[in-house]
Amino acid sequence: MKKGHDLKIREKLSKSYMQVIFIASISAIVGIGALLIMTKMYNHALTNYGFSQGDIGKAMTVFADARSDLRGAVGYDEESIIKDLKEDYYVKQDSFNTYLAEVEKSMVTKAGRDAYNQILADLDGYWELSDELIEIGATTDEAGSKEAQDRAVKELKPMYEAVYNDLKDLMDVNVQKGDQTEAILAVMEIIVVIIIIAVIILSVLSGRRLGNQIADGIAKPLRQMSERLKTFAEGDLDSEFPEYDAKDEVAEMIEMAREMADNLNVIISDSGRLLNEMADGNFAIATDHEERYTGKFNDLLIGIRNMNRKINDSLHQVEETAEQVSMGSGNMAEAAQSLAEGATEQAGAVEELQATIADITANVEHTAADLQKSHADARKYADDADRSRDQMHAMVEAMQRISESSMKIENIISELEDIASQTNLLSLNASIEAARAGEAGKGFAVVADQIRKLAEQSAASAVSTRELIEGSIHDVEDGNKAVALVSETLDEVIKGINAIADTSKSLSENSQSQATAMEQAEQGVNQISEVVQSNSAMAQETSATSEELSAQAETLDNLVKQFKLREQK
Repeated sequence: MKKGHDLKIREKLSKSYMQVIFIASISAIVGIGALLIMTKMYNHALTNYGFSQGDIGKAMTVFADARSDLRGAVGYDEESIIKDLKEDYYVKQDSFNTYLAEVEKSMVTKAGRDAYNQILADLDGYWELSDELIEIGATTDEAGSKEAQDRAVKELKPMYEAVYNDLKDLMDVNVQKGDQTEAILAVMEIIVVIIIIAVIILSVLSGRRLGNQIADGIAKPLRQMSERLKTFAEGDLDSEFPEYDAKDEVAEMIEMAREMADNLNVIISDSGRLLNEMADGNFAIATDHEERYTGKFNDLLIGIRNMNRKINDSLHQVEETAEQVSMGSGNMAEAAQSLAEGATEQAGAVEELQATIADITANVEHTAADLQKSHADARKYADDADRSRDQMHAMVEAMQRISESSMKIENIISELEDIASQTNLLSLNASIEAARAGEAGKGFAVVADQIRKLAEQSAASAVSTRELIEGSIHDVEDGNKAVALVSETLDEVIKGINAIADTSKSLSENSQSQATAMEQAEQGVNQISEVVQSNSAMAQETSATSEELSAQAETLDNLVKQFKLREQK
């Protein structure tokens, strides 16, 4: 086993990466230095040339504005405008002095300082003269304005032009310096880009060369190791592992794989020996290399040991059970023989019971058929009685209608009696009138007498008819009472017949239910008979099986005795 300080892959990788990092660092440092220089120069250019150009431009602008305010103040004749221009003049003058002071701070070159000193030289006395002119000319007095305008053109204008030209010269100096700095920065930018590209190319080539060397140094042994591990995974534990001269992690991995193969070979051989011994019936065994079963291999040893103990205990139990089965099978054979004899006797008793139940079932079915016939006859008589009752009711209704008609005839007869009475009265009056008429009324008197006789006959006939009809009414009422009594009696008879029919039906249904129950009982007895016969057959089979089981138990006991078992604690 190699120690950690002998491992070289990390050193190789670290060295290669350090070289690449060193080259990249140099490139970065060069680029950073160039950028710092360019930044400093750029700031210098902005500060001394770019910013100063702005301050010079501002100074030139306010300088020109101040001269414009002066010319306006001495030229206008309105006091408010003159006052505003005069105030703005002094503001522009102060701004010019401020900007000029800022320009002085950025004068770092000789040409710039010379140009600035020339401005100061030409500016000497300018503001004193300008202030004097604005004080003289900033008025509504035409003479004063005229004097200030003339002096401004003759005295102040040459001074203004000289100062303004000096400012332009200073501006040109700064512009020139800015252009020079820009050209230098452009050249440096190209140089820095070339250097960075060269460093990058060098880093890529160097890194690629080192990477290929390291990859080849690692990939080849790893490829050989991968091929050997494939055969190792397929169960080849005896072939040699690839040789590797370097002292690094790959060599350690190969050595560890070699040790693992040797350990696996020992474990597999030992576990195979244990399993083969158990397969041959020897369970009084133990491993010879327990120290090799480490980690998950210990689970394998524990599994084999548990299997050995479990099978050993199971075989002991099988041995004991075989003895118990051998003893119990004889007892079971005797009990099965007794059970078979009892089952045979039960089968005979069940057959007799089955015949008795079959006779009872036939009698119950015959009774049920007779009751069903009685129910049908009772129902027929009940239907005939119902029809007779309907006819009786129809007759009662007809007699009722006859009674009503007799009452109507009696009323008609009463009307006829009234008519006969009135006719008799009329005939009497006619006879009286005919007597009064004498001979002339004799013929009328004869007619009146005939009418009277006819009226008396009609009255007598009406009385006779009344008596006959009254007798008929009494007879009809007596008949109605008799018919009503007969109808009530017939209703009771019908109710009785219906009750008998219902009772017959109930008895028929009960008999039918009893017949069904007896059939089910007969089926149950048949099933019992089959079960008893089956039990008898099974008891006989059980007896035979018990004898065979006893023989098998002896065979099993002999088989178990072939194994070499551990002593039970």
